[in-house]
Amino acid sequence: MSGGYFNRHMIAFGEIANSIECDIARALRPKPEKNCEDYWTIYEKDSLSSYHSYKDYMSFASYEDAESFLLLDKTIVKAEQKYADRRFFDDGVIFQSKKRNMSDTSDGEQIPVLYSIHHCCYDRYPDEADVLELSDETINAMKEAYRQIRIAEIYATRVDWMMSGDDSEESFRERVKEDLAEFEKEYATKDWTYLDEDDE
Repeated sequence: MSGGYFNRHMIAFGEIANSIECDIARALRPKPEKNCEDYWTIYEKDSLSSYHSYKDYMSFASYEDAESFLLLDKTIVKAEQKYADRRFFDDGVIFQSKKRNMSDTSDGEQIPVLYSIHHCCYDRYPDEADVLELSDETINAMKEAYRQIRIAEIYATRVDWMMSGDDSEESFRERVKEDLAEFEKEYATKDWTYLDEDDE
């Protein structure tokens, strides 16, 4: 026999620990250089509950470029102040439709479809970059989570073997001590940056 008392459920401990180990390694990898994104885009609000990008998601080099493109549609004009005052967008309402109204308004209220020109400025990693950003504090907490789960795995395995009749009580106690000591040595010298390709 080789255990079976817990019906192999303790295997889940190892799987969880391995997953945490992989995530820590990913978080410690050198990060690729971020791309600086600085552009303008147009949002359209055609319902009270949400807004979306105008036409396909488009980007413009300047506010003026975005405004010129939007005003190519002669049914769109500068918004009345009352719509800007209602703060439908975080950065204020800029334009409104002369012909189209929002859906899902209450009590027959008619609010024109509204548009906002939004400035986007942020840094982001290149597309497809496998980057996991975690703070040092979070990584340290995950290392301790890994440690505690591995310890639980050792205890569960040894109890399983004892209760299945593979180990005596004395052997159980001795092997728990041996396994814990071996694990603590491994943990103390662990290279957290190493990630086996088979684990990815």
